[in-house]
Amino acid sequence: MKKLTFLLLLLMASVGASAKSVVFTLNDGTKVYYLLSKEVNPVMRFKEGKMVVNDDAYEFSDIKNFYISDEDDPNAIEAVLSHQDVTYSANTVIIRSEAVKTVKVYTLDGVEVKAPVQKTGDVISVNLNGLDKGAYLISTGTSSLKVLKK
Repeated sequence: MKKLTFLLLLLMASVGASAKSVVFTLNDGTKVYYLLSKEVNPVMRFKEGKMVVNDDAYEFSDIKNFYISDEDDPNAIEAVLSHQDVTYSANTVIIRSEAVKTVKVYTLDGVEVKAPVQKTGDVISVNLNGLDKGAYLISTGTSSLKVLKK
């Protein structure tokens, strides 16, 4: 455990100003991004056999690998959700998918914003009411959705 902590600290210390994100690849293929910048950086710690990043906890056995990248873009659209999987109701985006584990909401310039996410079975609701008018990117780890809040 101490070696892993040391390696992680060494890796993060060796990152130049060019790094964009810490990328976790989970065993199911999901990629989770944590942006790196002068203003915001993820807080990582190890607790009870888990890696905790900000408010997210991952079992060590669920993490395939992690790395610091200056090429991966957490806002790049790798796959688009089908229109059959997504519906809109007022300022709520409803996603139907069993595979989605995490949902993050970003402004188009890559800043993560807080939006309440509720998951019930295979239905995920993302409430945009607390956000300003504008365009946002909803990332599910394996796919992305661009939405416009009016």
